[in-house]
Amino acid sequence: MEKHHQAAIDQFIERYQNDPALLAILLGGSLAHGFAGPNADIDLILVVEEAEYQKRKNEGKLAFSIRDFCAYPGGYIDCKVVSPERLRLVAARGSDPARYAYQDSKILFSRLPGLDRLLAEIVRFPVAEQACRRERFAAQLLAWRWYYSQAVEKDNRYLLYLSLQKLLLFACRLVLNENRMLYPYHKWLLRVVAKAPAQPPAFVETLDRLLTAPTADLVEQLCNQVLSFLGLDETAIDWPNQFLQDSEENWVKQEPPVDDI
Repeated sequence: MEKHHQAAIDQFIERYQNDPALLAILLGGSLAHGFAGPNADIDLILVVEEAEYQKRKNEGKLAFSIRDFCAYPGGYIDCKVVSPERLRLVAARGSDPARYAYQDSKILFSRLPGLDRLLAEIVRFPVAEQACRRERFAAQLLAWRWYYSQAVEKDNRYLLYLSLQKLLLFACRLVLNENRMLYPYHKWLLRVVAKAPAQPPAFVETLDRLLTAPTADLVEQLCNQVLSFLGLDETAIDWPNQFLQDSEENWVKQEPPVDDI
């Protein structure tokens, strides 16, 4: 962290720490993860009383930016507001990206007992789901390999780029899952997966080649690399039915993702 980052954080804490509704301040984002450059913004998570959280939620003010304290070019503080109840919900059933938002986070200020234990629970990988995830992610990998072949056959560039993105996503998710690492969402995906202790030989190089100059042979190579790494037999994976359940009928028991509304 640069001195100008620390100076801005110190000023923010001094200004707001006496707010009775404020229970804690966490440092998150690229500074916490170790990905930040000198001009990176500062991501802070503000933990507030439940009443204050609901008030801000109703007013549409759970996320906001402040530039007052940043004395470096382009600098600003990006704030996200949560409550202890919200944190407990993430710990109980949060998505991987929701959990990863708290990975490496640092408690800058707190009057909330047990916050460190709650954060540890949030970022714990859901080991009980690992085998099921492996099966579901492998089905997605094979389904999008098929879609890639369809894109090539029909000269459909939209489908080509979409299927390529999905192939890389689920190849990475399979590797992260095998390492019991949380999926950080798209922005940090390639940086995080590159740090996975166990991965297929030349995995990162294959990803880079696919992003630079994709071909059907490289797609096949990626799928074979990942399946071999996992010890999975492609013929034993019923990907059409698993894909149907996860991607085409995902609206049956819950609200569909915004992509599909």
